[in-house]
Amino acid sequence: MAYQKILVAIDDSEIAANVIREAAQLAKALDSELTVVEVMTLDPYLADAYIRMGQSNDLIERVRGYVQDNLTKAEQKFEEHGLTVATQILEGFAVHQEIIGAAQNLGADLIIMGSHGRTGFKQFVLGSVAQKVLAESHIPVLIVR
Repeated sequence: MAYQKILVAIDDSEIAANVIREAAQLAKALDSELTVVEVMTLDPYLADAYIRMGQSNDLIERVRGYVQDNLTKAEQKFEEHGLTVATQILEGFAVHQEIIGAAQNLGADLIIMGSHGRTGFKQFVLGSVAQKVLAESHIPVLIVR
């Protein structure tokens, strides 16, 4: 199966560099279209007015800026590999659901993500987000260590 559209999920962890490298190699080999996403996790208490009425606040905007900077850096790394990518900030309460939903909305054939994220808590084999994406996605998932 040729993977025409690949969703690459990153965060600010050290593993993200490995994810970018592997995704770039695969996309070049398969001539695939890449979309790079990062999830901005919303806290239900802090984001109440944002969710209900669309009113942002300084904390949300600072986080959005940080996530956008991270995506811009990732985009530059892909450009160093000779690839142009689309980027997207996802917002939600459950990171794995946002990743799976974005992959479905984009018509992605493959999700590429890291084995452990920024949480610092590492489960025995996989991080909890990677584990949940693997368990719930109907799209193939490539986990990068």
